[in-house]
Order: sequence, then C-alpha cells, then structure tokens
Amino acid sequence: MMKPKLQAVPQFENGAIVLASENADYVLDVGSISHDLVVGALSRMDGTLTIDEVSQLSGLGPEAGESLVDSLDANHLLSDENELEVLSALSVLFDLEDLATTLLYESIYKNSFWTAITNRPTEVPAQVFYGMAIENYHFLFRESYFDAPALNYPASTKARLLMNEFYAEEYGHDELILKSLTTLGMSREQLASTIPLPDTMALCNALSFWARYDPIFFFSTLGVLEGKDLQIDSFVLACERRGLNEQFVGPIRTHSEINMKGEHGSLGRAIFRELPPLDVETLKRMRSQTRLFVKLYDNFYSGIWNHYSDTASRDRIISQQWQTIGGENALK
Repeated sequence: MMKPKLQAVPQFENGAIVLASENADYVLDVGSISHDLVVGALSRMDGTLTIDEVSQLSGLGPEAGESLVDSLDANHLLSDENELEVLSALSVLFDLEDLATTLLYESIYKNSFWTAITNRPTEVPAQVFYGMAIENYHFLFRESYFDAPALNYPASTKARLLMNEFYAEEYGHDELILKSLTTLGMSREQLASTIPLPDTMALCNALSFWARYDPIFFFSTLGVLEGKDLQIDSFVLACERRGLNEQFVGPIRTHSEINMKGEHGSLGRAIFRELPPLDVETLKRMRSQTRLFVKLYDNFYSGIWNHYSDTASRDRIISQQWQTIGGENALK
C-alpha cells in the first residue's frame, strides 16, 4: 500500500492552500473539505504512513484521502516511496559474500570433517578421503544438472558468455576424479551403480532448482563452490600429509590447479559485474537463501564424515570394493 510523501511545502495565500515545490507552486482545490483537515493530512504525508492511516489520523476520511493523494500524484507533488531501492549487482554480491564467509566459519570450518582434515589428517581414516573423492565424483558427474540451466541466462549477454565459457572448462572434471578412484579398484560402471549420499543429492538438487528458477542467486554460490580467494587446496594438502598414494592424489590435485589457474573462484564476481542493478528486497531474499545454501554445503561435508568414518555404514558403496578401498594397500 502506497505511503505518500509530500514533495512540497503547504502555504496559505488568499484563503487557498498553495503547495510550493522546486518546479512550481500549485493551488490545491479542496472543494468543500475543511482546510484544517487537508493541512492535517498533508503534514502527515512523510512517507511513513499509508493513505488509510493518513486519512484516519487527520480525520479526512478514506474517500477524501484517496482523492487528495490522486490530485497530488497527478501534479507530481509526491515522491514515489513505492519505487524500489536498487543496488549495484556487485555490491549485492559483496554483501552475500560477507554473510557466506561468516556462516562458513561458524559451520563448515568447524564441522567434524574439516576440523579433522585440517588439524589431524594423519589420524583420519583413509576411507574418509576416498569417500570424499566418491561424493565429489557424484557431484561433478551431476554438474550439468545445475550449470546447464543457467547457460541461457537472458538478462546479460556477457554474463551468459562467461557462464558458457566456465561450463566448457568444467566439462569432464568428473573424469579426473574417476582417474583417482580407479587407482582404488573402482570402475566407471561400479560407480554408476552406487548411490550418492542424501546430503550430496540435496546439494545437487538445490543448485539445480536455483539455476532454473533463480539464476542470479545460483551465480552468487559459485564463489563458494569454486573456492573464491583459494590459494591452496586444504583437501589436497591433507591427502599429502596423510601419505596417500600419489596416483590417487595426483588427479585431484590437477583438478584443483585447473580451477585455481582458471580463476573459477572469481567467476561469480565477473558475472555480477555484468548484471543489472538489484532491489533491496532481492538482497533480503538472497541473504535468506545463502543461509540455506551454506547449511546444505555444511551437510555435504558432515555427511561424508558421518558415513565414511563409520566402517559399518559403507553399504551404499559396492560392498566387494571396500576391502581394497579401505585397505592399507591403497596407501602404498
């Protein structure tokens, strides 16, 4: 509901109400309505009250209030408080990045997976590292679910080209992870018959939904997913400290280096530089979605730890492979 804000100063001249604005003075025709009631209504038009509230508080009445506002609006004496406040797309992204960083430090960086991987990798069961590779393979294998729908983003040709270039570079990265997993005795066919963890699929499905129905928010997640400002891959470092077989670690390292050299972590910012301004309500909505996204991302890593650190819960993966995958021979 409109909250009128008067852009003129009411004055009395020769028994008439004159509204003095920057451009011209306007003589207000109030008919038989009391001047005191009209002035009372005008004094309350500060952009904080609706038309009904102004009419009620001034005693003007709803019909007279609507008529007065229509007359003022027709003569350009009201500022349109209904116009959306807009921000540059890049400033919106910066706000979301700040929020995401705070949430990451409050959740993901404190969860069981990352605290173990970064602080005591030599104590982490080898199958957790292998499980991370398996779920990452499932995630990358399904990347087309959420990248492809955003390829035809219509609002910006440059943003669309950036996304298409990224998609071309990302295509086939699951093959690098597959190369790591084959050193553990897993084949493409065997992986195809495995079931991703629910947390992995939840993240994939959410990204797929956003890419289709809210591509701008999807673009805002790319910095987190691709490791914005990443200088070193903590997972690769942990693999090395754990002493895992270089044949397993090498392709994962290659994947990480491709992302860093391609500056994929900066893709979100590059895209947002090409987007039109966004309104404040959109920012509020995207802040709420950022909280959900980080929660899903946290669940992704926590799910890996909860499942693969528990030797009794490996039944989602082909059972006969686990003696090889979890065995010490994989470390040699």
